[in-house]
Amino acid sequence: MPHRYFGAVAVFLLFASISSGQADQAANAEKQKTANAQQKDAPPKENAGDALAAMMGGAHIDKEAAERGRKIFVPTCGFCHGNDAHGKSGPDLVRSALVLHDNKGDVIGPVIRDGRVERGMPAFSALSAEQIADISTFLHSRAADVSNRFGYKIGDLITGDAQKGAAFFKGDGHCGSCHSATGDLAHVATKYEPVELQRRMLYPAPNLIDVFLGRAVTPPAPKVTVQLASGERVSGTLDHLDEFTVAMHDSAGWYRSFSREGVTVDIQDPRAAHEALLPKYTDQEMHDALAYLETLK
Repeated sequence: MPHRYFGAVAVFLLFASISSGQADQAANAEKQKTANAQQKDAPPKENAGDALAAMMGGAHIDKEAAERGRKIFVPTCGFCHGNDAHGKSGPDLVRSALVLHDNKGDVIGPVIRDGRVERGMPAFSALSAEQIADISTFLHSRAADVSNRFGYKIGDLITGDAQKGAAFFKGDGHCGSCHSATGDLAHVATKYEPVELQRRMLYPAPNLIDVFLGRAVTPPAPKVTVQLASGERVSGTLDHLDEFTVAMHDSAGWYRSFSREGVTVDIQDPRAAHEALLPKYTDQEMHDALAYLETLK
């Protein structure tokens, strides 16, 4: 009797355990089903890339929608607003307050469909809401490109003819009177990126970037020659010049100062020739000269 009693109890407990496990599984399955339904209905989470884009340059831009919008905008709107939306005969839309406050065409849509005849803008009533939304995305992408400094890309600057640049360097530019391709400019193209090389070619003065990067920022001191009333000529490195006084360190290293009254002052500034070329350069000569300098590696 006791053995049969305990056997029955064991069978009952085993059955109860199995039933409880099945009930738990059913409950968990129902919870998972409910969670999946809630997740499906919930708005999509912003991923890390979208968060970074929002932090650095505004909301995430749908690139496919922007490209669709570009393909509509260029043939439809580009003849007035420019293919890049920066304006032509029509206004600049990249900096437009109307575009800034637009969301998928809710603001610019009526303007596109109805036009602004009094301002010379025709109506484009055939465009669908989806097409206008894509145009809006394209315009927002242009605004984001302009505002996001980290996304700015410098185009290819090396578009000139290096041989013509060498001829200009040795000829009309008179660059060879101060510089040498095998001397001070040897390997100059390996020292500077094209954009910095161009800046130094056009106006070789230190800038804030030089200071920030710890580069040498002291330009070569101009040379000066002072001819006194007696005819004596004194040359040295210019220290100070104003309408009353000229001061220098002469060739022996002595500091000397002269009143400008009754003297002739001749200053030889290494940058003067570059400054003198600025109004004389043609665009092509600048590109050719840079192309030549880029070969000096």
